[in-house]
Amino acid sequence: MKQKINKISIFPYIYKVRVYYEDTDAGGVVYHSNYLKFAERARTEMLRKMDIQQHKLKCNYNIQFIVKKLSVEYNKPSMLDDLIKIECSILKVSAAKIIMKQVMYRKNDLIATINLTLGSVNSLGKPVRLPTKIHNKLKYNINS
Repeated sequence: MKQKINKISIFPYIYKVRVYYEDTDAGGVVYHSNYLKFAERARTEMLRKMDIQQHKLKCNYNIQFIVKKLSVEYNKPSMLDDLIKIECSILKVSAAKIIMKQVMYRKNDLIATINLTLGSVNSLGKPVRLPTKIHNKLKYNINS
């Protein structure tokens, strides 16, 4: 049986991160994998804004989010001291999946686009349904 996925229309959550020396290579250009770290921070802060703390999810419900699928398109490099704006949007939510898009900008320049699917799993790594309370927060209370 095909799993039903509910579509969500929201405004993106905005997160800003400054590029530090430790984020760059010898030429002052952000190392490609650090964009994934920036995106992780932005997703975590978006969830925190919705009052979904990942530590509480693990302790109270034995649920963790994992990256199930991810694709990155790099458009322009980012450099030391740049301020990167990350727009996080939830596109769809199902019982055990969250489909998201994260777009990174330096001023008006598109730096990178990340499309990803998060899965909810238990401590054994097996997929589990999101609790109704958490599912509803993701579905309805994103701009609260």
